[in-house]
Amino acid sequence: MLRTLRTKVWPRIPTLRIPSTNRITLDRELRRHFCRMEPGRVLDVGSKGAPYRESIPHTDYLRLDIVRDTSPEICCDVHDFVWDGEPFDSIVALEVLEHLYAPELAIERLGDALRPGGVCILSTRFLYRYHPDPEDHYRFTPDSLRYLFRRFSLVEIHPHGNRLQTIWEMMNAGGRSRVFLNLLNHAAARLPGRDQRFPLGFVVYAVR
Repeated sequence: MLRTLRTKVWPRIPTLRIPSTNRITLDRELRRHFCRMEPGRVLDVGSKGAPYRESIPHTDYLRLDIVRDTSPEICCDVHDFVWDGEPFDSIVALEVLEHLYAPELAIERLGDALRPGGVCILSTRFLYRYHPDPEDHYRFTPDSLRYLFRRFSLVEIHPHGNRLQTIWEMMNAGGRSRVFLNLLNHAAARLPGRDQRFPLGFVVYAVR
């Protein structure tokens, strides 16, 4: 009975499909930077179904994922990714970096697959709960992100979220209360301001 509730009834509750405040503020920031991209060959890393595909300008779109069940064009661990084909014009790696045990190596691999002048758009968490998928290794500051992207010619780091939204995410981090609290996610996401010291996360816009 409990198993049925967890696997069949719980996921069908409409309010549980409302995006989190973190996701709403992240999507708002990502849209600003997707508009800066030129159509070209895009590599989408770890997206599990490419939810942003329609928002990202592209002429060719490939997915890289370690999970074969998601049917990626490239199935491998990003730490082992070595690309010898035509370089990519853009790479997006959204909410992936914190799950990698060797993020510096992963950024190096992705940078090698970009053409000179190519763009990498990456997002990652800062103040956020532990969320293994399947593992959760790190949280990043602007300083650590600049270091990881030090081989790139231009690096911009943009926070999303503020301390009030961070508090709301902590209050609504899980459990049965989400059925009701999710109704306030959009209202929380409208709280004004972005906070460099207490953001939910960061979006990196980097040019190789």
